[in-house]
Amino acid sequence: MIKFFRKIRQQLLSENKFSKYLLYAIGEIILVVIGILIALQINNLNESLKSKKEEVNYLKNIMEDILSDSLYFQKSWFSKSGKKIAGLKKAKKYYLNGVIPNDTLTFINDIAYGGIFGIGKLTPNNRTYNELSSTGNISLISDQEIREQIVEYYLNLGFLSNYVSDLQSGYPHFINSYRVFNPKATDSINTDEIPKLLKMMRKDEFYPLINQELTYAYSILNRLEYSKKDASLLYQKIEDYLKNENSN
Repeated sequence: MIKFFRKIRQQLLSENKFSKYLLYAIGEIILVVIGILIALQINNLNESLKSKKEEVNYLKNIMEDILSDSLYFQKSWFSKSGKKIAGLKKAKKYYLNGVIPNDTLTFINDIAYGGIFGIGKLTPNNRTYNELSSTGNISLISDQEIREQIVEYYLNLGFLSNYVSDLQSGYPHFINSYRVFNPKATDSINTDEIPKLLKMMRKDEFYPLINQELTYAYSILNRLEYSKKDASLLYQKIEDYLKNENSN
């Protein structure tokens, strides 16, 4: 093709048809420019399709992470917090009235259960969000509302995780200092230690720990409920967006 155009140019020059050659040259330049513009448009289209594919993959991964968090919170706090709070209330009631229950083993274990989740921190699955943030690919999320909701959701989760790690009453440490915790036999208590355990649970230093742990439990549950609602709204928003994208 190049040889063909070159031959035409040479023929026009040899025939001393400069004006025709000039028009031909201009036309050839226009064709080249059009070719470049088409190539750029195709390249931009390919980049757009690539970005859209990455966006969809990221959003699907965010949805999976939200589900993972929901299962994690359900299996931990939401399913066990009722028993935790009940154990703390038993501890408080016993401190105040000193009535010794008939089944002391179950009673002591219930009170000990009040310390669950009192040590450590929440560990939400923020793998995808961390990648979006560290790489700057958060800009691939084209829907501004979804992008802002994702950022807000994970900022709140990060705050909650730090809040949990900071808000520790010392209740579990107090319990464990008197009652040895054995993960392979969580209900085993040395019966010889029962009088000592009952006595320790009436110490003045124990009462504020109970109240602090109760405050901790109610506060975390309240924040988790808000997080659960935010997660549900975000999940639905992304799901609707992806359905709309597939239908286009």
